[in-house]
Amino acid sequence: MAPRSSPWLLALVLAPLGPALAPARAAEPAVAKPRFVAGTEPRVGGSVFFVAVEREPGAVAVTTAHAFPLEELARARDVSFHVGRAKGRATVSSRLWAAPGHPFSAAGGTLRDDFLIFALDLPPSGVRTLPLCTRECAEPGQRVRIFGAPAVAPHVEDDVFGRISKVADDQLEVELDVPADLRGWGGGPVLRHPDGDVIGLLQAQWPGEDGIRVGVGPIEGVREALARPLDGGLGRAFAAFGPGGARVAARGEPPRAPGPGAAGSDADGASAPVSLEGPLLGRAGALSTELRLAIDYPQDDAVVSDAGGAFVAGRALALLGEFRRFDVMLVIDTSDSTRAASGADVNENGVVGEDRILGIFPTTDAGDSILAAEVAAARRVLESLDPRNTRVGLVTFAGAPLPPPGVITIGGGGARPDAITEQALTTEYASVKKALERVLERGPDGLTNMTEGLRAAVRELKGFSGSVSKSDPGSDKVVLFFTDGQPTLPYDGGAVAHNVRSVLRAADQARRTDVVIHSFAIGPEALDGPVAVVEMARITDGRFTPVRKPGDLMQVIENVDFANLDALAIRNATLDRAATELVQKADGGFGALVPVAPGRNVLEVSVRATDGSEAKEQVVVHHVPGGGPVEAPRELVSLRNQLLEQRVLNLKRGRIEAERERNEEVRRALELEIERERTTAEERAQEQRRDLRIEADPEDEAEEAGAAEKAPPR
Repeated sequence: MAPRSSPWLLALVLAPLGPALAPARAAEPAVAKPRFVAGTEPRVGGSVFFVAVEREPGAVAVTTAHAFPLEELARARDVSFHVGRAKGRATVSSRLWAAPGHPFSAAGGTLRDDFLIFALDLPPSGVRTLPLCTRECAEPGQRVRIFGAPAVAPHVEDDVFGRISKVADDQLEVELDVPADLRGWGGGPVLRHPDGDVIGLLQAQWPGEDGIRVGVGPIEGVREALARPLDGGLGRAFAAFGPGGARVAARGEPPRAPGPGAAGSDADGASAPVSLEGPLLGRAGALSTELRLAIDYPQDDAVVSDAGGAFVAGRALALLGEFRRFDVMLVIDTSDSTRAASGADVNENGVVGEDRILGIFPTTDAGDSILAAEVAAARRVLESLDPRNTRVGLVTFAGAPLPPPGVITIGGGGARPDAITEQALTTEYASVKKALERVLERGPDGLTNMTEGLRAAVRELKGFSGSVSKSDPGSDKVVLFFTDGQPTLPYDGGAVAHNVRSVLRAADQARRTDVVIHSFAIGPEALDGPVAVVEMARITDGRFTPVRKPGDLMQVIENVDFANLDALAIRNATLDRAATELVQKADGGFGALVPVAPGRNVLEVSVRATDGSEAKEQVVVHHVPGGGPVEAPRELVSLRNQLLEQRVLNLKRGRIEAERERNEEVRRALELEIERERTTAEERAQEQRRDLRIEADPEDEAEEAGAAEKAPPR
């Protein structure tokens, strides 16, 4: 994008300079500077401004098309938007909200259609949104105010004033009050003054009969594009607009090749791009995995003084679309069989509990029971989640025996429901931990009504009638289902096929309401008849995990992952040293303590998704020795404390590297065992399907359709 001369445009390096730029007086700037890397080449493209939209994260970024050659943008992982020379990042984008407009220098191009609208991955911070003019936007003589993020001036934002000298459908011309150097201003908003609504985008300067004219693209082109978002407002990845991708020109027209003499200089002093040729492939490319990585803390150029290292926190997800929110419902089997020993020292008291007299009497240590292992695994799940974007709830299930045939019961007799919502969905994880403590204190009892456990979970996640949780329509809904047995209710315990069918119908309803079930079959009994837990995961596109030894559950649960990440590494690139402590959460959140040296340090986070795509982010910090720890934001205090506790534990052991190697060996061995058990369980489930002839039962489906929404818990 090197500047080039043109017979009809002047590069702004030739524009008259003047001292008439005045700093903007707004509390927050209206413009930011876009930056991206095309392959390995850094690029800076003019100015952008922000417009509010209804879809999260609540805003889009608007700039010119000519500042972003599509062949370069398609090679960029993302575009970050920074506030002036302060280098504070306002937000980041990896997708276009609407079809890209045409550079005005292309054949048939106009200033009106020269625009790009970026979908944002994160809500913008440190900048304000601007309203768009909706009618009677421009007339000759109208006073205007133009904002820009200057390329050379030291200000965060500047503004100049002028008046409209010419109005046409495809362009406006503005005569400035005084000549000004507008390099870096291209794409900046042109506002009616004093109304303050945007009437156009700053595009270029050229010589007129009585001086330099400023060309402005009318806002109507942007306003119409905002009403036609790509993929329902999710936007489309940059790669979709490159060679072989989905090129969608503004208004659905094919890309236009530039004509002779069309190249020129924009208001950034950058050459206008050449449009790519090739067929439009509709939605092709929009289904590819996109890897999101954001460092939330610390900010760029932050000062750290803690000798223990810099605290780094952020989020990473491999997905299509914006950062996801999760609602996770923990579903725990509390039937009588969970009082059996797990075979591990769950409560870490130095004694491994054992069953007495073939399991008829309680274990020698109730704190090591299967129920205790389930509760401990649930606690570990909480540690792996981030309350900033994940709510968690708790449901338990068991079930009272059915009365003998011919016996009629009157009233409930104070019996406990077969499924109980112990804790509604919440970001207050302390409340979930208290609910888990109550479950452990109450202890196991009853039979195994998996159907009611699933129904209660779906009811809470979807906010159906009878739920105590408030549903979030925009969240991904996940059930983590723990059981050590086979379904013995809602039908008589001998009616195995009916009970399994009932579970599968509940799982099918979960599928129809977009709820994913990850199931854990714990112990020999659950794995001897696993068809219900295998199928509930398969039906909902979840994952089934066999745990032959109940005591292994705590280690197995650490493999739960919603973020689709294969690797995460955080290091000090200046020192070439890795983080000493690292926490990676199941929902993509992460935190680390990274060693630092006095002076400037470049901290680097790199991730790899399960499909092989990679992303990398850096932040610069300055270490000033001798000071106390810098206060972390309130929402990150818990994560930082977790890292500090991890450090204390590692130091106490005194064998950090050896422990890591041993844990990795244990993990690999456990994964092999899980795969073997999964294969065996699926083969056994297939045998059960044949033996029980499990198949769809239309009458039962009709009878139980909508039961999770309407029927009260048993």
